[in-house]
Amino acid sequence: LSLHDALPISAVMGAKFLFGSQNCLVIDAGTCITYDYLLGNGDYLGGAISMGIGMRYRALNEFTSKLPSLNKEEVEGEIDDIGGHTAEAIHSGVCIGLFDEVNARIDRFKAKYDNSIVILTGGDANFLAKHIKYEIFVEPLLVHYGLYHAIQTA
Repeated sequence: LSLHDALPISAVMGAKFLFGSQNCLVIDAGTCITYDYLLGNGDYLGGAISMGIGMRYRALNEFTSKLPSLNKEEVEGEIDDIGGHTAEAIHSGVCIGLFDEVNARIDRFKAKYDNSIVILTGGDANFLAKHIKYEIFVEPLLVHYGLYHAIQTA
């Protein structure tokens, strides 16, 4: 088991430890956005991985010849769907695209599973949490809870 595999599993274990029999969607918003699915009966279904917000900004700058290097810390106020200039258009594309992606994943999860909860963790969790249309649980220490639970049950 590599470290890349161990962290999502630790987050899922943390969700199981904290939320017991609820169906859980664990979203870890860091360098990448990982989505992990855990059923209330303990079955781990797997997950999905996409680019995190920093990677999305960096890709626009590195893989184009003219777009500037921006980051989420430069976002001021509400992000509009339509940017009036290049920087606003980049913030709109990156941020609104990410918010729509996450909200759509949650839509599908909640439509499929009753008694469900969404847990958000990772370095960009607080930034992302402000733009999720659902009630979610933000737990920065979710991986730590999972590791603690693993030690206690070993």
